[in-house]
Amino acid sequence: MAKLQKFITQVDYLWYHAEITDEQAAEYKAYENDKTFKLEEPDWLWDLDYDLVRDKPGSDNQEVFQLIED
Repeated sequence: MAKLQKFITQVDYLWYHAEITDEQAAEYKAYENDKTFKLEEPDWLWDLDYDLVRDKPGSDNQEVFQLIED
């Protein structure tokens, strides 16, 4: 028996905020504006306590159908 497969790509959008110090803001700004790509992202970037401030659920806009024959 043949089957029809449906593959859905779903993207969720999430916005998070974290409080940082003035020193951290200056360090991140220097990293962001580094045209030589010699600066690495700050070590503390992944250790921040982020709070979810906004989200937008995904949608099923990208659907791909495929016929699977036995």
